[in-house]
Amino acid sequence: MSDTQAIARAEEILHQAVDGMTPRPTLKAVRRASVGPCLADDESEDGRVQVRLGYQLAGVPGAQAKDLVKQAREAWRKRGYEFQSPDAARDRTGPFPSVFMRTPSDDFWMDATTGVVDRASGEGLAAITVTSPCFTTTPTPRPAGR
Repeated sequence: MSDTQAIARAEEILHQAVDGMTPRPTLKAVRRASVGPCLADDESEDGRVQVRLGYQLAGVPGAQAKDLVKQAREAWRKRGYEFQSPDAARDRTGPFPSVFMRTPSDDFWMDATTGVVDRASGEGLAAITVTSPCFTTTPTPRPAGR
């Protein structure tokens, strides 16, 4: 997988959740698609990297943030994506839900979470993060003579 392919796939997974949401949020980049060291390698020398991107789901009343998280969960579940652990499959129906899932075919991990703005009123902010599996980039060969 190349950086470009990983970023495109992460964006695809993000839009699978967001494009059908109502009300439709505005995506505010919290973490632009970035390529960095593989977090699972703990200072490994093999050069593996991973892509991570994150967006706040803005422009929606804070009381509806939890509904956006639930909509993301449902959109991903309908595509056959899996919960990251059996405990994560438990319905998070509290005022500030979160969901942690993965794509079984290519092992991208994603989460949709609600951050607390005002616990008493139930106001929150929703965010989505997508992280690629670790991969080794291979340089694109240049045509001969260039």
